[in-house]
Amino acid sequence: MRERLDAALAAHAWVCEHLLDVQQLVTDAFRQPAGPAAAPAQEARVLLHRLGCLSLALDRLVDDVDAVDRSTGAGEEALARLLAAPCEVRFTAATGEPVTVEAMTVQEILVAAREHVAGIRRIVEAYGRDRLTVRARRLRSSVERLRQLATEAAAEGLGDGADPLAALAVDGLLDRLAAAEAAGRGRWWRGDVRPERDDGALEAAVDRAVEQVDTARRRLRRGCHAELTGRLEAYRQRAADVGRAEHPEVERAYREAVAALRPDVFAVTDASRAVQAYQRAVNGGTP
Repeated sequence: MRERLDAALAAHAWVCEHLLDVQQLVTDAFRQPAGPAAAPAQEARVLLHRLGCLSLALDRLVDDVDAVDRSTGAGEEALARLLAAPCEVRFTAATGEPVTVEAMTVQEILVAAREHVAGIRRIVEAYGRDRLTVRARRLRSSVERLRQLATEAAAEGLGDGADPLAALAVDGLLDRLAAAEAAGRGRWWRGDVRPERDDGALEAAVDRAVEQVDTARRRLRRGCHAELTGRLEAYRQRAADVGRAEHPEVERAYREAVAALRPDVFAVTDASRAVQAYQRAVNGGTP
C-alpha cells in the first residue's frame, strides 16, 4: 500500500508541475490566437483542458487520501480500498458538450498526462518553427519565472542561496536573440554581438536553453517543497515533545501548513509563511 500511496502522490506532483509549465507555454506561444494561430491555439487549449481534468481527478484522490484517519485499522483498510480503486475522471468541454466520465487508474492518468504534455509541446513547436519571436518569448518567460522563484526562495531562507541562472549561462544566448530579432526588423545591430544567419542553430539553442531553465526551476521548486516539508515535520515533532500537538490553534496551523504544501497550490512564499505560522503556534505564539 505504501508503494501505491507514494506513486499516487508522485503522479499528482508531476501532473501539477507540468500543467503549470504547459499553461505558461501556451500563453507565451499564442498571445494573439487569431489568423494562422487560431487552429493550433485551439488544439493546444483542448489538450490543456483535458490535462486539467486529469489533474483535478488526482486532486480529488489526494483530498480523499488526506481525509482518511490512518491511526486505526479501519482507516488503513479504507486507504487501501481507495488506492486500489480507479479514479473518476470527468472530462468537460468549454463548448457545452456533454461531460464524459472515465474510470482511470493513477498510472493511466499519468500516462495520459504525459501524452497531453508532449502533444502540447509538439503543437507549440510546430507553430513556432521558423518563428524566432515565439522561441525568444518562451526563453525570456522561463528565465523570468526561474528568477522570480529564486528570489522568493532566497527571501524565505530556502536553498543554498546560489543563483541558478548563473550556471546556465543564458545571457549570451539572449544577446544573440536580441541581435537576430533586431536584424529581422531591419535594424542595424551595434555592439559586440552581430546578427547570425538563421540556419536552425539558434532555434535549437533556444529550445535546449528553455528545457534547461525549466528543469532548473522544477528542481528548485521541488527542493523548496522538500525543505519546507522537513521543517514542518520537525516542528510537528517538537509540538509532540512539548505536549502541544493537539492544541486547537496548533492543530489548525498544522492543517493550514499542510494545505499550503500541496503540489497543486504550492507557492514558496505562501507555504513558507504557513510553516512559520505553525512554528509560532508550537512555540506558544512567540517568534
